[in-house]
Parts: sequence; C-alpha cells; structure tokens
Amino acid sequence: MNESKPDTRELFRRITKLSSEAEWTLAEAREALSEAGVRPEDVADRILQLVTQLKKESPFHWTNRAQAMRQELLEKVRARVSTESAGLTRPQLLEKLNEAINRLPIPVATQYGVAFRKFEDATEEDLRSLLEEVALIEDLEQGQS
Repeated sequence: MNESKPDTRELFRRITKLSSEAEWTLAEAREALSEAGVRPEDVADRILQLVTQLKKESPFHWTNRAQAMRQELLEKVRARVSTESAGLTRPQLLEKLNEAINRLPIPVATQYGVAFRKFEDATEEDLRSLLEEVALIEDLEQGQS
C-alpha cells in the first residue's frame, strides 16, 4: 500500500478506527471546529470531494465508465438507425434488415438468422429495434462507435 495515498478500503478503515476512538459527540465536534474558525460544512464538503475522487480512482470505477460508454454507443446507434430507417416501408425495413444481417461475420449472421427466423411476422417497431441491434453488433465487430 502507498502510505501517501491510501486506497478507499484503507481510508474507511482509518476513519472507522479514529471515529470509534473519539470521545466527542457530533455536536461537540461541530462546536470545536466552529471555535477553531472552521465551518463544519466545509469539512464535510471536502471529505465528500475526497471520497468522490477516491471512488473515481478506484479499480471498480471502470464499471461506471463502461456503462457511460455503453449508453453513449447505444444512443449513437439508435440515432443513426432511426435516421436511416425513417420513412421506410415494411418491405424496405425487411430488406434493410436482411442486408444488415448478411454483412455480419458468417457465424454471427447464422446465429442471428436462426434466432430470428420470422422477420415477416414482426411489427415495424420490432424491425427497427432489430436493425438497431444488428447495427450495434456490426459496429462492435468493426471496432467503430
């Protein structure tokens, strides 16, 4: 462990240890800070800032970043597909969907085609949703966003 910058778990361990040893009540601590010319709210705000910073530096923060990136990618794909499929008739949607599936790598296209065999029975909303999904897979396969 780096002593100059403890990780989150170590920081909370230290806070817990020190607070369990404290003989002051919350009101006494607030009063002591106020008497020393320190606003308790400022201390609380700074602690929250530090905790936020430590959470961002945490090895677990990647999930938050990944979720944000995933949401951004989904929104881009949805916007693109919505624009591309606006005003298309049902037969045109079916044609566009089949073309998109055929552009996927063969194993993925085969799995997708088997899983969703009856495109003709799907609603137009479902067809547009399937187009979004195939576009997302296509972008991921090509490494684009």
